[in-house]
Amino acid sequence: MRLLKLANWLSEGDFDKYKQQAQQAQQAEAKLKKAESTIENLRTDLEKSQQELAQTQALLQINQGFQVELGETQLKLQKNTAEAQRYKKELFEQQKAFNLLQSQFKQAQQALTRSQNWLQQIKTPIKVVDIQKTLPKNNFDTLWGFGILTPKVDSMAIAGSIMVKGWVLGKQSPAKILRVIYQSQTLLEAPVELRRPVVIQRYPDIPSSNQSGFEFSLTVAGLSAPELNLEAVLEDQSVIPLCTIVLKSEPLESESK
Repeated sequence: MRLLKLANWLSEGDFDKYKQQAQQAQQAEAKLKKAESTIENLRTDLEKSQQELAQTQALLQINQGFQVELGETQLKLQKNTAEAQRYKKELFEQQKAFNLLQSQFKQAQQALTRSQNWLQQIKTPIKVVDIQKTLPKNNFDTLWGFGILTPKVDSMAIAGSIMVKGWVLGKQSPAKILRVIYQSQTLLEAPVELRRPVVIQRYPDIPSSNQSGFEFSLTVAGLSAPELNLEAVLEDQSVIPLCTIVLKSEPLESESK
């Protein structure tokens, strides 16, 4: 199901999301540079304060015999110490903000990279090279028949998706669900409930023939394995393998030149 969600991402306006993510990455980079400059200024102020603190401490040692000057020096020392603590605290807060901006910048870059990879997968031509029937002989008595109307062999995926249309007609129990299996996982389920005039004409005496069709769009961009298995689930929960759609990624024109 994660592949299906990923596949539907572009159809929900992901090109605009891609442009927005790119802008967010640029804004995050600008904030990151500003934070680095602020931290550098704070470090300079801290070093200056520490130098003044060292000078004040040295002056305090020299003037220990003079009580008035000692009091003024102690006040100055306390002030410089407080300033040093303030700079340290501000530096700590700025460092936290810098780390947060750095994390946001990395996330924006990762999102941008994912979008670019997905767009590349969408552009990659995918061809239907074969549709292999997988209905076992011992299941012939369970179905009147089935058919795949689309896709056709040698057809190409459009924007990373294929339209699957067909029909399946059960004998002892009507077909209710058409299931797509990818790498032993259920990728998609579609109801078997559409009218198929060709089926009604061929099987006019079968009541369920007027609700034997299925139709769905299936995203195939980004699939690592080339095979999609279709199977029918009957009302009595029997699962009947129907066929395997074999796909092949074709090189882009720019890559083949």
